[in-house]
Amino acid sequence: MRVPMERPPATLSAADRVLLVRLGAVGDVLRALPAVRRVRVAFPGLRLTWIVEDLSRPLLEDHPDVDAVIAFPRRDIRAIGRPAAFLAALRALKQRFRQENFTASIDLQGSFKSGAVALLSGAPRRIGFAPGHCRELSFLFSNEWAPLSSPWLNRVDRNLELAAALGARSGAADAILPERPEEGRAAAALLEDLVPGGGPAVVLSPGVSRRQSWKAWPGWHYGRLAGLLHRSRGIRPIVVWGPGEEALARTIARAAGPSVVLAPPTGLRLLAALLRRSTLFVGADTGPMHLAWVTGCRVVALFGPTDPRLNAPRGDGHQVLRSADRTMASLLPETVHDVVVRTLRTAPPGRPSMAPAAPP
Repeated sequence: MRVPMERPPATLSAADRVLLVRLGAVGDVLRALPAVRRVRVAFPGLRLTWIVEDLSRPLLEDHPDVDAVIAFPRRDIRAIGRPAAFLAALRALKQRFRQENFTASIDLQGSFKSGAVALLSGAPRRIGFAPGHCRELSFLFSNEWAPLSSPWLNRVDRNLELAAALGARSGAADAILPERPEEGRAAAALLEDLVPGGGPAVVLSPGVSRRQSWKAWPGWHYGRLAGLLHRSRGIRPIVVWGPGEEALARTIARAAGPSVVLAPPTGLRLLAALLRRSTLFVGADTGPMHLAWVTGCRVVALFGPTDPRLNAPRGDGHQVLRSADRTMASLLPETVHDVVVRTLRTAPPGRPSMAPAAPP
């Protein structure tokens, strides 16, 4: 039987109970937030539940646009070799879905896994990206397909076009990321300790996930960049790191000597508060890079094999560098240093003291 290639989605309504499926990486969750903001503004009475993996879940806690968060049991779902744990996780997830009684699911991930979760939700309307704009035949799990204007859209714009297809076409495309008062106080105190005197706070983020090690800019390049900035501008950049990245951060700190300062371990929410008060972020195409632009910190983004058209930071004042041969190692510290210095010259004087983003 021939599958029809057009199944345009119908608009949402304020009475809908929606499951948003965006399970994975921090950067992908952050880039879904502008679309979620548009949906919330267009349909303020709608109930929106987001299913997400534990790594990104802290970003959605207390979020004004999200009514409930379901933790995706990644470890148990992947444990097919342990059938009892696998089946128990599926039953528990299906039971939770039944309690919510979803009328629609929105798959912003477009993978086999996310499509299967949308199907398991029991929602009669399963909305996803049209064929050609998703992976792993995930469109087969959807019964409404949102067409896109181009395959080369930034991930933020992809999500916004899907939201527009559902009737959320206007309003600010802001990425709302709340901050608790205690997080702001902790970040301000940490910055005062790391960069005393109120000078510009330049953050270096060398870590990448193990699955995407090809995105990493070499550690010795970060060390060299820190030395150049210390000599040319008197700046001691802050090296931030997450779980599993301490050895890399300490290696950079040893190589750079007094040219850098090593931050203590920071979770996502404290890192967001720290970036909100920092002057500039330097790093590769990773979750912390997207966290930086979402919080209003200027970004110098380092690209090699990944495409900036799809993944560049959003907003004004950011700089994107991509190596000519698409390898990270060939992007030289001297080149990055010159761009960082030019960006700092155009940055507002002093250290930012930004209030957390809040919905209008």
